[in-house]
Amino acid sequence: MHVLENGFLRVEVAEKGAELQSVRTGPDGVEWLWNGDAAWWQGRSPLLFPVIGQSPHGEVKIGGTSYPMAAHGFARNSMFRVVDADASQIGLELLPDETTLASFPFRFRLGVSYRIDADRLCCRVSVENNGTGDMPFQFGFHPGFRWPLPGAGGEAHHVSLANGGSPQMHRPDVAGLIDEKLLASPFDEGKLAVTPADFEAGAMVFPEGAGAQITFAGGTSRVEMSTSNLPAFALWQKPGAPFLCLEPWCGMAPFPAQGAALEARNGSVVLAPNARTVFAMDLRFVADA
Repeated sequence: MHVLENGFLRVEVAEKGAELQSVRTGPDGVEWLWNGDAAWWQGRSPLLFPVIGQSPHGEVKIGGTSYPMAAHGFARNSMFRVVDADASQIGLELLPDETTLASFPFRFRLGVSYRIDADRLCCRVSVENNGTGDMPFQFGFHPGFRWPLPGAGGEAHHVSLANGGSPQMHRPDVAGLIDEKLLASPFDEGKLAVTPADFEAGAMVFPEGAGAQITFAGGTSRVEMSTSNLPAFALWQKPGAPFLCLEPWCGMAPFPAQGAALEARNGSVVLAPNARTVFAMDLRFVADA
């Protein structure tokens, strides 16, 4: 476990999955991140790579060849290597090995950095294609936050979009893929009052239109999220569980009709040889008096 700390934030990061394990604020060390209770969901803030969501029959096709692929890919269960670290930042990387090559036959580098800047946690992920052919992939952040938020027990909670939008949404189908039908937006002028009943039909998946600035708030507490290069967004909770996941994505699980071809599934990026792309998520945690 690696600890980043300043006068505003204390953040813990694990080498497994390069996953956030704790985010605390204030002199009393108030925890904002979900605690990973396996009775509900043992994740806390996994990184989704090289796919998001389920794959048809647990497989992807790349260049006409089928490969096994776990839900949300393999990065979340892989051991990353620390490449640099100090009191305010840490950089980690994942490179190909026999396990990754068995399901994703590419020479990639997945670089992850976390940095605390005053009261802001800055998360950056870079994906590099170090091979000789085009590399299709998807990437997503999947942080889970306490629900109710600190100091907001008994208060109504809502998710707000800074763009004031009302994006349409998809729901998962019975196999965990994405039902192609677009549903009416649950947002009203950029605001959604969230309740556990909202998730009885599964995650809310917004393929576009949620924007790059999203707030999860209850009472006088809030989580402010800013993203870059992540056009899709999802909200997920196991109904009744004490967490809510705010998930900015590049890509999502396929529609059933799309089949298993990775390059053809919703929102996949195809990275040219020697190319690199970067995804960003910044978080700010506020508990007003």
